[in-house]
Amino acid sequence: MELTDIMPIESWKKLAEEINARFGLNGGVYDKKAMLVHSSTGWANQICPIIRGGDSRVICISASQRFSKMAKEKREPIIDECDAGFVKFVVPIFLNDEFIGLAGGCGSLPEDSEADSFYIGKLLRKEEKEIKDLLITVRRISQDKVAEAIRYVQEKVK
Repeated sequence: MELTDIMPIESWKKLAEEINARFGLNGGVYDKKAMLVHSSTGWANQICPIIRGGDSRVICISASQRFSKMAKEKREPIIDECDAGFVKFVVPIFLNDEFIGLAGGCGSLPEDSEADSFYIGKLLRKEEKEIKDLLITVRRISQDKVAEAIRYVQEKVK
């Protein structure tokens, strides 16, 4: 089974865009192998396109693989942070008890957290000052807002 067995690709694309528009997050839909099927065209901030655009995209790939494994095993939404310190959540998608993918969002900072500009600078091979300037564009997100986003995605994939 594949994601397109329950909704056409256009619907998954629309979901990724809605996650971005409603919650200000990078919306994403992933297949059962944690490969990106579709992401929102809008960005949550100005640093994520730099991370995803270069060798540092491993930050996103490793987070997606880790989250996919946990969501598949636990059969429930997962909320955590990527290596850059941004909130990421995923909702597992099952069809007839078979895991077929994930949908979720990322790209905001938890309200009570700070990103490590030195670490991110090293990952991206950029000066810490440049990273600090980019981090200004990263919004904060509350646990309540993340829970709201999860409920929204769960309802859409239901």
